[in-house]
Amino acid sequence: MEVIFAEARFRGKLSEEFVKKIYDEIKPFKKINLVAAIQFIDQMNDFKDRVKDKEFVIKQSLYRAMYPGQILGCDVYAADCKDCDATLAFEQGMFHVLGIPLKYGKPVITADPETENIEIISPEVAEKYRKRILQGIGAVITAKKVMFVESTKSGQTHGSKLLKERLRKEGKRVYSVVADEINFDRLNEFREIDAFVSTACQRIAIDDMNKVKKPMINAEDLESYIFENN
Repeated sequence: MEVIFAEARFRGKLSEEFVKKIYDEIKPFKKINLVAAIQFIDQMNDFKDRVKDKEFVIKQSLYRAMYPGQILGCDVYAADCKDCDATLAFEQGMFHVLGIPLKYGKPVITADPETENIEIISPEVAEKYRKRILQGIGAVITAKKVMFVESTKSGQTHGSKLLKERLRKEGKRVYSVVADEINFDRLNEFREIDAFVSTACQRIAIDDMNKVKKPMINAEDLESYIFENN
């Protein structure tokens, strides 16, 4: 079977409120490196054009990334800006950006154009995230039974069809639970499940991971790992 990967760009526009929200976070920094996952390349360039009083640097990776500023889970060389004070990453999930603070030791501001969430990632926070994400990925890879935890809330969904198909092709039994609110006690009742994949709020698989007895990972991070490493 031949697999073809096609670019899927996010078509949403950056609102004035979101641009201002990002600007408030980068205000302390003089020179800022801009990077993005491929679906948000257009929003990264739009932000650069709309903010005139900051010095931005967009670099082309010499490794796997195709576009200036593009980062992959295995390629964050576009963030190799030694004289930059911080990196602003247009990204969804943590998989792509974690290598930046770990590799270059500078703070990263992540901005998600779809949910308009912003987060500051220090090297210390990145290490915590990295360990938990790797644990979740390893659990899914070795699992026999995987359950997707899906939210009915607007803005808290992530396409899981391809992931489910991929896991089924690898011989795993895949289940889904859909809820308006995530009830961890109910999830823990699924004792035969080996790992959970969350398509809901990205913070759940990080901040609330200890509330679940089995490993949990965000769908975005699992998707990035599987489709970039196969």
